Amino acid sequence: MGTTELQEEIKRLLGKLKWSQKRLGRELYYAKYDDDDVVEISRHEEKVKKDLIRKSTKTEVLQSYMDIIVNHDEFQKLDLIVPSYQKTGVLSERMESGMNNISRLVGDLIPK
Repeated sequence: MGTTELQEEIKRLLGKLKWSQKRLGRELYYAKYDDDDVVEISRHEEKVKKDLIRKSTKTEVLQSYMDIIVNHDEFQKLDLIVPSYQKTGVLSERMESGMNNISRLVGDLIPK
């Protein structure tokens, strides 16, 4: 998935979780850090909001957001599936591309 697709998928999942983008920022902060610094949490919330609209946000950053979302307890309770192929580096570039396309097709078949 590219940046735009990941941003849209994250926003869709936030809707399913009934989370705001600020809530996502807080959850990501808590997953990374072991403190409750209100100022830093606020900065992190704003950073996440910007990451979800910028076209220049790296896909690795957005994928890390997805990983935290799908592993969160609240997401697990929703019983949703997020088909997302992760490159392994073992397959040829053509096979990696094919696997990514299959993942995207499966994702398109799931009701949103």
